[in-house]
Amino acid sequence: MPLTTLKELEWIHDCVVTKITYENESEKERSIRLEMECPFDLGYAPWQGKHLILIISGVAASKHIVWVIAGLDSIDSIRPGISEGLRPQMLEAIRAGGRFPSVECTVVFHSGSSLEVVCKGLQIEVKL
Repeated sequence: MPLTTLKELEWIHDCVVTKITYENESEKERSIRLEMECPFDLGYAPWQGKHLILIISGVAASKHIVWVIAGLDSIDSIRPGISEGLRPQMLEAIRAGGRFPSVECTVVFHSGSSLEVVCKGLQIEVKL
Protein backbone atom coordinates (compact mmCIF):
# COMPACT_ATOMS: atom_id res chain seq x y z
CA MET A 1 0.00 0.00 0.00
CA PRO A 2 1.47 3.40 -0.96
CA LEU A 3 2.35 6.00 1.64
CA THR A 4 -0.01 8.92 2.16
CA THR A 5 1.24 12.49 1.92
CA LEU A 6 0.65 15.22 4.48
CA LYS A 7 -1.08 17.15 1.68
CA GLU A 8 -3.66 14.35 1.31
CA LEU A 9 -4.18 14.30 5.08
CA GLU A 10 -5.38 17.92 4.92
CA TRP A 11 -8.72 16.38 3.86
CA ILE A 12 -9.09 14.70 7.25
CA HIS A 13 -11.36 16.89 9.37
CA ASP A 14 -14.52 16.29 11.39
CA CYS A 15 -13.82 12.55 11.33
CA VAL A 16 -14.97 10.84 14.54
CA VAL A 17 -12.14 8.89 16.17
CA THR A 18 -13.24 5.42 17.25
CA LYS A 19 -9.93 3.92 18.33
CA ILE A 20 -6.27 4.84 18.88
CA THR A 21 -3.84 1.93 19.19
CA TYR A 22 -0.13 1.91 19.99
CA GLU A 23 1.44 -1.20 18.49
CA ASN A 24 4.69 -2.53 19.92
CA GLU A 25 4.89 -5.78 17.98
CA SER A 26 8.56 -5.57 17.03
CA GLU A 27 11.79 -4.67 18.77
CA LYS A 28 12.68 -2.49 15.80
CA GLU A 29 9.45 -0.75 14.87
CA ARG A 30 6.44 0.71 16.58
CA SER A 31 3.28 2.12 15.05
CA ILE A 32 0.16 4.03 16.00
CA ARG A 33 -3.22 3.41 14.36
CA LEU A 34 -6.05 5.94 14.41
CA GLU A 35 -9.42 4.58 13.33
CA MET A 36 -12.07 7.07 12.29
CA GLU A 37 -15.43 7.50 10.64
CA CYS A 38 -15.41 10.23 8.01
CA PRO A 39 -18.48 12.35 7.28
CA PHE A 40 -20.30 12.01 3.96
CA ASP A 41 -19.54 15.67 3.19
CA LEU A 42 -15.76 15.33 3.73
CA GLY A 43 -15.04 16.81 0.30
CA TYR A 44 -12.62 14.06 -0.78
CA ALA A 45 -14.58 11.35 -2.61
CA PRO A 46 -12.28 8.36 -1.89
CA TRP A 47 -12.65 8.88 1.87
CA GLN A 48 -16.03 10.52 2.46
CA GLY A 49 -18.44 8.39 4.45
CA LYS A 50 -15.76 5.74 4.93
CA HIS A 51 -14.11 4.06 7.92
CA LEU A 52 -10.42 4.94 7.68
CA ILE A 53 -7.34 3.79 9.53
CA LEU A 54 -4.38 6.17 9.65
CA ILE A 55 -1.31 4.01 10.14
CA ILE A 56 1.67 5.92 11.53
CA SER A 57 4.63 3.62 10.99
CA GLY A 58 8.17 3.67 12.24
CA VAL A 59 7.32 5.86 15.22
CA ALA A 60 10.49 7.33 16.73
CA ALA A 61 8.82 9.90 18.98
CA SER A 62 5.25 10.52 20.06
CA LYS A 63 3.54 12.86 22.50
CA HIS A 64 -0.18 12.45 23.14
CA ILE A 65 -2.12 14.90 25.28
CA VAL A 66 -5.70 13.88 25.99
CA TRP A 67 -8.48 16.17 27.18
CA VAL A 68 -11.55 14.14 28.03
CA ILE A 69 -14.84 15.56 26.81
CA ALA A 70 -18.41 14.35 26.90
CA GLY A 71 -19.19 12.43 23.75
CA LEU A 72 -16.98 11.29 20.93
CA ASP A 73 -13.90 13.23 19.86
CA SER A 74 -13.16 14.12 16.27
CA ILE A 75 -10.19 15.33 14.27
CA ASP A 76 -9.92 19.05 13.63
CA SER A 77 -6.84 18.77 11.40
CA ILE A 78 -3.62 16.94 10.65
CA ARG A 79 -0.78 19.43 10.31
CA PRO A 80 2.86 19.12 9.33
CA GLY A 81 5.40 19.66 12.11
CA ILE A 82 5.57 19.20 15.87
CA SER A 83 5.54 21.62 18.79
CA GLU A 84 8.61 23.37 20.08
CA GLY A 85 8.00 21.57 23.38
CA LEU A 86 9.03 18.23 21.88
CA ARG A 87 12.18 19.52 20.14
CA PRO A 88 14.46 19.80 23.25
CA GLN A 89 13.80 16.15 24.10
CA MET A 90 14.62 15.13 20.52
CA LEU A 91 17.83 17.19 20.56
CA GLU A 92 18.87 15.49 23.78
CA ALA A 93 18.29 12.10 22.18
CA ILE A 94 20.27 13.16 19.06
CA ARG A 95 23.20 14.22 21.25
CA ALA A 96 23.10 10.74 22.80
CA GLY A 97 23.26 9.15 19.32
CA GLY A 98 19.56 8.90 18.48
CA ARG A 99 18.29 9.28 14.93
CA PHE A 100 14.91 10.46 13.80
CA PRO A 101 13.05 9.98 10.53
CA SER A 102 11.94 13.04 8.59
CA VAL A 103 8.12 12.84 8.81
CA GLU A 104 6.71 15.09 11.54
CA CYS A 105 3.02 15.82 12.06
CA THR A 106 0.44 16.73 14.66
CA VAL A 107 -3.12 15.44 14.83
CA VAL A 108 -5.31 18.11 16.45
CA PHE A 109 -8.63 17.04 17.94
CA HIS A 110 -11.72 19.20 18.52
CA SER A 111 -11.41 18.56 22.29
CA GLY A 112 -8.02 20.30 22.34
CA SER A 113 -6.22 16.94 22.55
CA SER A 114 -3.22 16.42 20.29
CA LEU A 115 -0.98 13.65 19.01
CA GLU A 116 2.47 14.65 17.83
CA VAL A 117 4.58 12.09 15.96
CA VAL A 118 7.96 11.75 14.33
CA CYS A 119 7.85 8.70 12.08
CA LYS A 120 8.95 6.98 8.89
CA GLY A 121 5.62 7.12 7.10
CA LEU A 122 1.88 7.68 7.07
CA GLN A 123 -0.65 5.49 5.34
CA ILE A 124 -4.43 5.55 5.01
CA GLU A 125 -6.27 2.25 4.82
CA VAL A 126 -9.93 2.31 3.80
CA LYS A 127 -11.74 -0.31 5.82
CA LEU A 128 -14.51 -2.07 3.93
